[in-house]
Amino acid sequence: MDGGDEQGNMSGSLLAGYRVLGFDLETTGFDHRKDRIVQYALVGSDADGSHINLQSIVDPKVKIPPETTRVHGISNDDVRGMGDFSEHADEIGSMIENSIIVGHNVLKFDWRFLEVECVRAGMEPPMPRGIVDTLVLARRLKIPGRHTLGHLCARFGIEMTRSHQADADAGATLLLLWKMMRAYPDKFSGSIDDLLDSLTN
Repeated sequence: MDGGDEQGNMSGSLLAGYRVLGFDLETTGFDHRKDRIVQYALVGSDADGSHINLQSIVDPKVKIPPETTRVHGISNDDVRGMGDFSEHADEIGSMIENSIIVGHNVLKFDWRFLEVECVRAGMEPPMPRGIVDTLVLARRLKIPGRHTLGHLCARFGIEMTRSHQADADAGATLLLLWKMMRAYPDKFSGSIDDLLDSLTN
């Protein structure tokens, strides 16, 4: 996916002046209470417009089920020696702190995993400036069709060549937000606080 230039154009929008990061996780399963993170990515730009790409594989310290490996391609061999979540937590936390976090189904999936992993690591979860969930946004905008990340990216002409890789999904989600803002300008005419409030009310 080549969205660098288009993502850069977001600087002229209501997101200008903020660190804005697409956020995605790959995990050992779907249950945040017992499954673990195996890959994370934070992709976007800092408040000054400089590019950010923080990503890594994480050793979950539990076996990755074969059916999960078939989804994201990350095996038990891949995670060996990569450090458990506690070894990545500080860097993740400092990057997220006071940032605008953008993710697809991030509120019900990725953020819950992050919070639980932080508790396991004995640390407070980071406090972003706000979270924009593009799944919630797609529903609020009443965008026709299915609202999976893949279907929405196809609708907005975003190529996904490596779906279920955290960095690719994080970048695609950030570009999806930009495309939504372009397609529905009247819905994004206020401040970032107006946008965040509209997604939580």
